[in-house]
Amino acid sequence: MKQLKGHIVFIGIGGIGMSAIARHFMRSGLKVFGYDKTATELTRALEAEGAVITYSEDLQSYPGWAPEDTTVIFTPAIPSSNAWMQFFKAFGPIKRAEALGLLSQGKRTLAIAGTHGKTSTSAMLVHLMTEAGFDPTAFVGGIMKNEGANYRLGKGPWLIVEADEFDRSFLHLHPEAAAITTTDADHLDIYGDAHSLLETFAQFEHQVTGPTYSPTGMKNTTSIGNVGDFIWASNITAADGAFQFTLHVQNDRFQTALHMPGYHNVSNALLAIALAMHAGVSAESAANSLQTFGGIRRRFEFHATEPTVIIEDYAHHPTEIKALLDGVEELYPKKNICLCFQPHLFSRTRDFMEGFKTQLARADKCLLLPIYPARELPIEGVTSEALAEGIETIKVVQKATLAKAVIESGCDVILIVGAGDIGDSVPQIKAQYA
Repeated sequence: MKQLKGHIVFIGIGGIGMSAIARHFMRSGLKVFGYDKTATELTRALEAEGAVITYSEDLQSYPGWAPEDTTVIFTPAIPSSNAWMQFFKAFGPIKRAEALGLLSQGKRTLAIAGTHGKTSTSAMLVHLMTEAGFDPTAFVGGIMKNEGANYRLGKGPWLIVEADEFDRSFLHLHPEAAAITTTDADHLDIYGDAHSLLETFAQFEHQVTGPTYSPTGMKNTTSIGNVGDFIWASNITAADGAFQFTLHVQNDRFQTALHMPGYHNVSNALLAIALAMHAGVSAESAANSLQTFGGIRRRFEFHATEPTVIIEDYAHHPTEIKALLDGVEELYPKKNICLCFQPHLFSRTRDFMEGFKTQLARADKCLLLPIYPARELPIEGVTSEALAEGIETIKVVQKATLAKAVIESGCDVILIVGAGDIGDSVPQIKAQYA
């Protein structure tokens, strides 16, 4: 069995999942060195906390730690041709998922899997257990507003982690209990087809030693969300920027509210409550605490509410965009919507082209940025122009002119959506309405 060593190197330290693990090691007293392509708010925060980070492939910046004293952790988002990836081959580098699996050994682990909603559900669970006094440790794929970070160091026995299906990463985990939010087709560049993805989710479920809660209908899971299930919701209404509902846990009922709009987030809340109850949190405590959940940055995050509504969201799959638009239309049924969207990955755009077109066409105006490539090279014929073809309400714009195009749209609700760097445009867009 591999062991984590005293010095830790992160190749791709600026990733949301990588930075959470880096924070854990630093707060555990270990020295951290990292590389990433560009400086970001996250990397600057890590540097302020003690990490040494380089943004070039100049190997002279390495502190010189010996292989036998050093664990090297990498993300597949960094190409194998990168100078640091080549340099650390002899160190026996491990993926972020394997490092998370090693960290979870011997811990009472609660894992949240699913193609959508992992971060929201994980953050809700962290909040419910923290408010109940369970003091969990958590690794989350987003900045939790209640915590102000993507990581929480607790003294309690519970560890909360996102179980990421990308690259079959979650198969490094063997949690005590789990939730599976959704199993929609995604990452087909890894899995090939939806059936292979479902088989891998089933394999993950078999590695859970206790219950797995899910609304998906998967075999061997405890169903939630429907009348008569272990846990479900009724009387769901949108009011004052929140979804209010009655929580049913077996024969008990509790009134609660979630200030993170969308019916899909009510389902995520049910999963978080189910896992919290497994850990010992009472249903009444969970219902009360849910009402003070602050949400996550870039997940239905409000940047302005009047006179123009500005919302930022991480949605990057047709199902996620549908859920976002459903929630917005429920809250603002009489307002015009301008959807600013940056497609993420050429392969995802290719695989779900028609689904994207269907959802983007729902907005009164859609401003489409060029595809954010992340780890990929271009694919012939897969462009934002191809996405916009035949839909009069869609206009392809450059990032530099997005803010100007937004104000010209004349819409009441502005959605800034995508998993790339479109969020960098939020300040410029807000300034148009100052």
